[in-house]
Amino acid sequence: MTSFRRAVKMILMKKISLYISLVLMFSVFTSYSNAENKVNFTVSASEDFTGKEFKSDKKGCGLNKYQKGNRDEESVLNIFNSKNSTIKGGIFECSLQNVIYAKWNRNLIISSVNASKGSDNAFEIRNSNAIIKDSKFSFSPQNKCVEGENGLLVFYNNILENCEQGFDIEKTDSSEFTAVIFLKNEFISIAHDAFNCHDRYDKKANKVYLFLKDNTFKKKGKDFRKFGRYSNCKKRFKISSELENAVLNSDFHRIKILVRETIKN
Repeated sequence: MTSFRRAVKMILMKKISLYISLVLMFSVFTSYSNAENKVNFTVSASEDFTGKEFKSDKKGCGLNKYQKGNRDEESVLNIFNSKNSTIKGGIFECSLQNVIYAKWNRNLIISSVNASKGSDNAFEIRNSNAIIKDSKFSFSPQNKCVEGENGLLVFYNNILENCEQGFDIEKTDSSEFTAVIFLKNEFISIAHDAFNCHDRYDKKANKVYLFLKDNTFKKKGKDFRKFGRYSNCKKRFKISSELENAVLNSDFHRIKILVRETIKN
């Protein structure tokens, strides 16, 4: 009888041990899954998100009437205070503010990302020097695909699709200029303006500059305007072959020199 009880006890202990092991394994798996699929996180160094998706499920994302909350807390991905970093790949979707929000970055490269359904913008970048290439920003039908503020920005081979406005840039600081380069980008189903430019710091000086070459505009809305209602992007330059080569080589130093020289001349 004693041997029987001992055997039963051992069997129960093994079952309990197995149960605990399964619970722990499930817990680890769940934590890993949540980490892979979390939304609203911040990076400050290079990351490769190729093959990964980060999607929120908040009601109304992509529609302006549902816009609310703090940008830092509502964005799916924040890119803050990076230096010489590359953000590559990933699908980012659904925010009541910006889907991807970047600020205070130096020599940042964003490549092959897909951001959509922002109640504010699909992508917003402030106070940064950055090259954005081979990416898609879409479905902010009552706002902008991309909004920028200050800095030196380069857009190469991107798609901006299904937004009220394609791109909007503001200068709000005392820097010598704010400049944006658009080379070989596609604007698709833009309802109103492809480009808007605003010098909020000194409207009279208007130190906002656009450099353009080989951008295309498809499925234009009935009220489409290339340069906004008041043609406010008045200081425009064609991209030179030298500047194009600097862009293709992601040469931040050379890009800045060529932009400054063109503006001064």
